[in-house]
Amino acid sequence: MIEGIVIYSREDLSKNLSYIDWLIEEGKKKGLNIRLFLEDEINEVCIDFLFAINRSRNFNITFKLEEEGVRVFNDYKFCILGNDKLIAYDYIETLGLKYPKVYSNLKEIDKNKKIIEKPKNGHGGINIRILENLDNLDFSKNVYQEYIGDYIGDIRFYIIDNKIEHAVIRIPKEKSIVSNFTKGGSVEIFKYSYKEEEIINKILNNLNIDYGGIDFLLLKNGEILFNEFEDAVGSRMLSHLGINDTMEKFLNHIVNEVKGME
Repeated sequence: MIEGIVIYSREDLSKNLSYIDWLIEEGKKKGLNIRLFLEDEINEVCIDFLFAINRSRNFNITFKLEEEGVRVFNDYKFCILGNDKLIAYDYIETLGLKYPKVYSNLKEIDKNKKIIEKPKNGHGGINIRILENLDNLDFSKNVYQEYIGDYIGDIRFYIIDNKIEHAVIRIPKEKSIVSNFTKGGSVEIFKYSYKEEEIINKILNNLNIDYGGIDFLLLKNGEILFNEFEDAVGSRMLSHLGINDTMEKFLNHIVNEVKGME
């Protein structure tokens, strides 16, 4: 058996126990002995392991493990991009791709327009809101963006081994600004165009994503705007649609990457 670990934060553990059990059991079938460790236990790991699946969103852990020669899924670069929205937007800008306008200070904000506040390291649609006033803004912790009025939904491209495997569109409930499935948004399979595939491949040409998500906003005119990367991407939406092959594909990718490292 090839030894590996999966890492979670204590905050995310309880809601992911069934996924963790599934990962461990399916891993055994492929010769992978995957053990669970919590984010705050990682310095106490005594076993020898060749790989780590970091689902904690803590890129410092990824950096430390990679320095020690461990193959981490996902790698340090993508872990940062998936957990700091401002770094992600800077990266997307280098590729010449569009995203909603980001304000870097109060003077840039047009007070006549609606402004969205979201945490820099947020996920799951948590703490995203339309600002009622511009008091007490914290640019060190949050991202402030223009509100997109002609927004239809949020497209998620599921990436495994740097290739698109699936795409879904999440449509928010009426009067909601978040489309997340866990927040009541509806979800459908999204049939992406060749042009949209080219945009994703342009991103993938400069990244290595073992298993993650790339999210775009779909506008009424058909244009798509980059929204965010998802490092610890979930599979609940796909399971809801009857798609359950991501675990198999992800584990096959891990086996192909770590075989020969023993």
